[in-house]
Amino acid sequence: MSLADRYGLRVSTSSPVAAEHYQAGMDRLLSYGFGADQAFAAAVAADEGFALGHAGAALFALFQGDGATARTAVERARRLVAGATRREQQHVEALSAIVGGETGRGLGLIDEHLSEFPRDALLVNQAGSSIGLGGRADREELRAAFVERLGAAYGDDWWFQSALAFAYLEVGRYAESRRLSERSLQQCPGNANASHNIAHICYETVDNEGGIALLSDWLTGYDRRAPFHCHLAWHLGLFELQCGRPERALEIYERDIAASPNPRLAMIDGSALLWRFGLYDYQKGPLPWRRLADLATRVTRPGFIFGDIHAALAYASVGDDAALSGLIAGLRALDAKGHPIAGTVALPLVQGVAAYVAGDYAGALARIETVAGEIHRVGGSHAQWELFEETMVVCQLRLGRYDDAVTLLRRRLACRPSPRDLVWLGQAGSAPRATFPAQT
Repeated sequence: MSLADRYGLRVSTSSPVAAEHYQAGMDRLLSYGFGADQAFAAAVAADEGFALGHAGAALFALFQGDGATARTAVERARRLVAGATRREQQHVEALSAIVGGETGRGLGLIDEHLSEFPRDALLVNQAGSSIGLGGRADREELRAAFVERLGAAYGDDWWFQSALAFAYLEVGRYAESRRLSERSLQQCPGNANASHNIAHICYETVDNEGGIALLSDWLTGYDRRAPFHCHLAWHLGLFELQCGRPERALEIYERDIAASPNPRLAMIDGSALLWRFGLYDYQKGPLPWRRLADLATRVTRPGFIFGDIHAALAYASVGDDAALSGLIAGLRALDAKGHPIAGTVALPLVQGVAAYVAGDYAGALARIETVAGEIHRVGGSHAQWELFEETMVVCQLRLGRYDDAVTLLRRRLACRPSPRDLVWLGQAGSAPRATFPAQT
């Protein structure tokens, strides 16, 4: 009996139970539902020699930021896949390269593999994430083209609709993204990818109250242990900050971000939220940075640049100079090995963060300004990396560089009429110069 996954691809196991659990793991991973790891573990328990079951476990661990577990699982898959189909062998080989830090080679293998097996959805999903973190200046356009060209192979599939929708929103095609996301949710109401897309659209179109209504309702049915609960909670907290309700945002941080079972997202999203309290003048006392700094020491690894820059926020905020120095040394070492953005983009951002916390706004601005047009290359969405633009605005205001602040704010407002930017623009345009004495 030949067993296959939902996309019609054969899976090399003689156990229908293993195949069923593997399919459940696929769907939970693709929808960011709870229990993908448990489903893959059940698949392996039913058939210890099932290579794709181990590969699925590696993919889940990779998303969680657990590199050691991912490497162990993918090595098991490599040892077991020799007797499987060529499709499965290529799947494991490409995934092994990604897990091993050879992102460029892995993406090349996936691209070649998909020319023959375009419905290998787990690899398509991983490639989309890897493109987003690859440091390329054209990453958003590249990802959109990559996903779009596979459309004929998937048709009206619920996962593909949400994957294409995310690619579209990152290049500003909001109406198409919303349509695809809503169609995905009609087919799979629990698809966190699709809800995430709509949250981004609400943010970019300044529908903050709409975003709060959406997420407050949708999250009630989403397991708090699911891998994207933390990140969607961050979006909810960000909407509350945009509406001028920091107390609610801090409640969300304590309840849903700091306590998240996903340490990588907790560190990244928690740091991105707490940093804004200071930028927006919402900080009334010490903020709970210590836990985030401790998490950063657990999940930060050389080469995960998006994590590095958020770890810097936490380290600087608790005054951990040793951790910051180690992070800077690691970025310099990567730069020496030819990493495309470790030294050229990430390092100035990390140094700018350290200067900002030290009160050296001129030094912070000097470093961040050098890479202002390249910040998007660190990965993540516009809602995430624009935090550094906002840091530049605050530095300009505190230094009395009002004309520069007005120029930056008008450019930002031309893309998105942010309430916070409008407040800052009013400060820069109308306050007497003495109101904001220059600081260094």
